[in-house]
Amino acid sequence: MRRRWLQLSRRHRLTLYTTIVVLLISGAAWAWIHRLDETGQAGPRLHELKPWLIKTHGYAAVGFVLLLGTLLPGHIRRAWHAHKNRLNGAFFLTAVSLLTLSGYTLYYLGGELWREATRQFHLWLGLALPFLLVWHIRTGRKATGDIHRKP
Repeated sequence: MRRRWLQLSRRHRLTLYTTIVVLLISGAAWAWIHRLDETGQAGPRLHELKPWLIKTHGYAAVGFVLLLGTLLPGHIRRAWHAHKNRLNGAFFLTAVSLLTLSGYTLYYLGGELWREATRQFHLWLGLALPFLLVWHIRTGRKATGDIHRKP
């Protein structure tokens, strides 16, 4: 079957979705263990996982940004010029940009008050991102007339 002109290849989608799942799980697990650490409920085994989770999250974030870059010349440019799913796509790219900037800021920020606010922002936006992606996919399929296809 021939791919639609805005649709990603199966391998591209699988790589992108896998990276997002790794980001979601590693980030949510780190946040959960961090919360347990703050309340003194995390045992030493959970505490030892935190550095590995944050490293995994960081590597997956770099991979995600690289994958996003592969979408710019094809998928994003073609959809923009065709006036398909523009508002939703711009919203999704803004959310991803804010996540990228807040993640970078978390890595380098020193002040505890700003760090905590940035961490909360990053966490909640990161947890919302899969829902934003599903929304983007659904509205994109409606815009291109491909509403019956499954991911």
